[in-house]
Amino acid sequence: MTKNNSYTLGTIVLTVLSALLLIPAFPPLNIFPMSFIALAPLNIIIYKANKIRYYIISAAIFVLVFFGYLLMWVSAFMLKETEAAIAFLALFTILFLLVLLFYLPAMLLSGFISKRLPRFRFIAIPIIFTFMEYMRNVGFLGFPWGIIGYSQWNFLPFIQIADTIGLLGISFFIYFTNAVISHYILLYADKIDIKKDRKNYLPAIILVSSLILILIYGIAKLNLEESKRLRANKTKIALIQKSFDPNNYWREIYTGEPYRRNSGGIQGFAENFLLKSDKFKSAEIPDGVSQNGTISVKRVANLARDAALSQPSLIVYPESVTMDSYGFYFNRNKELYEYGLASNSTYPAIYNTFILYDMMRATQTYHLLGTPIIKENTNEDAYNNYEYYNGMEFIDYRGEVLDEYSKIKLVPGGEAYPFQDNEFLLNTFPFKNIINFMYQQFDKAGAAKWNRGKKITVFNHPRGYTFSGLICYESAFGDFVRQFAYNGAETLAVITEDAWSYSDESLLQHFYMSVFRAIENRRDLVHNGNSGVTGHISSSGKVISTIPFWQPDYMIANVALNDRITIYTRFGEWFVWLCFIATIVLTFFSAKKDFIKFKKSSKEKISSIILKIKLNNRIKKKLKRIQKKNEIKNNQSPAEKIHSYINNDNVEELPSLDDIEDSIKSANTEKKKPYNIFDEQTTDMYSVLDDIMEENNEKKYRN
Repeated sequence: MTKNNSYTLGTIVLTVLSALLLIPAFPPLNIFPMSFIALAPLNIIIYKANKIRYYIISAAIFVLVFFGYLLMWVSAFMLKETEAAIAFLALFTILFLLVLLFYLPAMLLSGFISKRLPRFRFIAIPIIFTFMEYMRNVGFLGFPWGIIGYSQWNFLPFIQIADTIGLLGISFFIYFTNAVISHYILLYADKIDIKKDRKNYLPAIILVSSLILILIYGIAKLNLEESKRLRANKTKIALIQKSFDPNNYWREIYTGEPYRRNSGGIQGFAENFLLKSDKFKSAEIPDGVSQNGTISVKRVANLARDAALSQPSLIVYPESVTMDSYGFYFNRNKELYEYGLASNSTYPAIYNTFILYDMMRATQTYHLLGTPIIKENTNEDAYNNYEYYNGMEFIDYRGEVLDEYSKIKLVPGGEAYPFQDNEFLLNTFPFKNIINFMYQQFDKAGAAKWNRGKKITVFNHPRGYTFSGLICYESAFGDFVRQFAYNGAETLAVITEDAWSYSDESLLQHFYMSVFRAIENRRDLVHNGNSGVTGHISSSGKVISTIPFWQPDYMIANVALNDRITIYTRFGEWFVWLCFIATIVLTFFSAKKDFIKFKKSSKEKISSIILKIKLNNRIKKKLKRIQKKNEIKNNQSPAEKIHSYINNDNVEELPSLDDIEDSIKSANTEKKKPYNIFDEQTTDMYSVLDDIMEENNEKKYRN
């Protein structure tokens, strides 16, 4: 085996080992200590790799193994409406973007700094990878799943500091621990005696002291927050888990059977492996008449009536608990509902809305309903007369809509299409034709384009408290969620629909994100999923209660109210920007020598160019001067030319005797006279010279 092949094999082995060690730290195993050592093999590659291809191989394999496993539910999500090829293409597209845009650049920069500043390599990886994880949250392609800090959701003393530095600050210290471990592994491998230089102890001292301080802070905060919760004002909030198969919701007649595709070949294998649709429990008896949507709404109404017996101040429902826009149909058919005429409607949307309306009046409480929001389009030139939002409506005990919120953070490719908010591209040829074609492909793949919400909403409850709701994907973004708490929300509700994938892992991954949102903002948080996870999380991150997955049920959460503002709530990702500044500083010092060399060589090149320009200018000036003199001389008579030659101080410009003779011959030729030595006007060269010298002597004598 050649040296290059052995390096390649070593890179592959270490990368796979790192990914496999990291997987157990996430659901369903949740072995959080694994994340503190899992990345050490990957860090060794970053420290030691000497060619770009090793970084490419490592980044690609790590993302493929770790994220491929973590995000397998994405393929299941897509399989419900698309072919297997499209479903797995969507997954591999995500993985490719993770490699190309994030992990590969982070590894390359970390490796560069580590080699130039080996004493600081233990800090290079943490600051760069922390900033990289932040960048994964930004823009249209924001995708925060798999952030390493999420692996610590059940290590409560450690993650309490999230109220100061956020989730990404937690990620920093995990990366930091791995970096220090790999740093000392390499010192041992290189046979460096640590005892000879006290500076070698610095990474370990910083790490140990930091972790001790974090744990002390965390233990103190845990006790303090729980004591504050005991004294805080509380309110009862009911959570409804309908557990209705979302893939069956769109089918017309209720059959009670689980969703099945019954495809053959690779498609069938993928469906059987991923689509575990038999998880849903069907309590209703199929009647061959009722719509699936009606069965789902009736189940919700029955659960809400039962929950109302506990007299909650608010009943919270999952995302898209009804696909018939409640507010839209209620406003259009208000009289029908008030007089009970809609109870016999044959139009499913009107009838389903009436079921919810009738339930709300019966429960005599307030409701936070996950529902589409439909508004008339005010743009007269718009293609569609209506705008569609994924939203929630705050409804009182009379069924009246008090307030609403439309989802701002839309799922890329699923709810939001590229450039959908760019009016210039959407209306300019040829971009609009290209974009329309792209949108058609998204539509064929089962995606849907929703309008984006425009403002953050804080609901004012008539019973004297404020709250906000977040919809599904939005809860994954800490810097976004904090704005609701900063604007006055005393508690937070996350409503979601994660059951599309039939995956326990997808449900758990999303739920544990909410643990960090609760700690970051010190708010009690309720998380309501269609089929789970439905639960109550305290302001200290404790999971107080949950409902079992995949079965219809409800729960009552005794939620503490809090209006305090944490450091993170006020300042957001300030710690990440410190990491960014540190990255710039380390990059500068790493490239300082190269910069000096470049500056020196550039200066020499510039000086050489300037010198050439100056010489060229001087030559041009001299040529112009000579040319000008030649023009004057050409206009002179032969005697004047010879006279100027003799009186010229520049010896170099004096002509030879042959030149003078040629000038005289040329003058004689111009006069068209034969050469005659006795001619006074035409004579030989020597006589002309004698005449000129005599004239000069006379001039001197006169003077």
